[in-house]
Amino acid sequence: MTEILLIRTGQTLNDSLNWLIFSPTEQQIIASGEIVDATQLSTLVEKARSREVIVLLPSDQVQLKTVQLPTKWSRKLEQALPYMLEEDVACDVDTLFIAIAEPTMVAEKHAIKVALTDREWFEQWLNVFAEQQIAAFTFLPDALLLPNHADNSVLRVVELNGQWLCKQGDWSIAAVETTWLAGYMSALGNPDVVHYSPAADFPDGLKLDAQTSDYDLPLALFAKQLDKVSFNLRQGPYQLKKKSTIWWEHWQKACIAAGVALVFSVAVKSFEVYQLNTELARTKADIVARYQQAFPGTRVRPHLIESQIKGELSKITDGENIGFLELTTDLVAVFEQVTAFTPETLRYDRRRNELRIRARGKDFQSFGKVKSILEQRGLIVEQGSLNNDGDFVVGEIRLRGAV
Repeated sequence: MTEILLIRTGQTLNDSLNWLIFSPTEQQIIASGEIVDATQLSTLVEKARSREVIVLLPSDQVQLKTVQLPTKWSRKLEQALPYMLEEDVACDVDTLFIAIAEPTMVAEKHAIKVALTDREWFEQWLNVFAEQQIAAFTFLPDALLLPNHADNSVLRVVELNGQWLCKQGDWSIAAVETTWLAGYMSALGNPDVVHYSPAADFPDGLKLDAQTSDYDLPLALFAKQLDKVSFNLRQGPYQLKKKSTIWWEHWQKACIAAGVALVFSVAVKSFEVYQLNTELARTKADIVARYQQAFPGTRVRPHLIESQIKGELSKITDGENIGFLELTTDLVAVFEQVTAFTPETLRYDRRRNELRIRARGKDFQSFGKVKSILEQRGLIVEQGSLNNDGDFVVGEIRLRGAV
């Protein structure tokens, strides 16, 4: 993934904005700073030019909700969603923009996760970035990027600009002023707190777990969690589309030249393919002859000769390679079910009976689906770190059978 520029807005255009440049590859901060208000966004234009821009919105301006549904989520239910929310919001639902997240289950009932924000306020910030020609394809509420915890009742918090950003579970966030902490914690039932900033302001009697090794700039903490969040507020009518027309005008001559070169290359390759097919026919005949010489008395099936060779080798080596074959057999089944998952490299450790696959997927969910399928087939699966690479996600999966 290329470097990322995170920009955290204020509640109003007059509030200060925090920014940070982060390298996911090196897991380190490149630069950071603060600008006094939205009029100074022009100072970030050059920094945004060669980086992925992600805008973080204050969590007190974005409400996350989980809405129970009468049946499994569908596009038809999306049209009825505003009416389902009317009794749960204090304002006119028509003034809200409703962003759809992922379907879920609540007590064995179907539900959908949504994010609500004031439509006019949201459009105001979209226009500000558009006016500065800063292409920000992703908008997120800041507290959503607090780390997850195995116990959903635990509250994770970090302090930013005099507010405590809070997250409980994976879809409940808040921004709390220091003076409100006692009341807020009491309303939540005084849960255990994991804090990523010094927590001297919290009421006495709470169980506080200081993550001192992770004390850092809040935006750096958020940047490290980006690969674990697939949600994006910028969707539907607000989804940013690439300006392909401008791109074509700029690269038209180069594309034409490349097209001519491609046609010539195809002609050359076609001739090479003809030569290779001829050579392949000769090679197949030679393989059949050598197989009959190596295993006399056996019947040769040219279209199955690869399987025949593997079978004979398996017998000769007393099963030393069977682990690799079993693992790759399970992997082939995955390719048939998850088309948006493509391996790039395979490495096999015979001693550990472990197969390492570096792969490219359409999104984070494709890796999760692969892991689930392989685990259902009885394999031990370990998933490494996942990173965005343009329109794809790259990462590593380790498969292990019986040693």
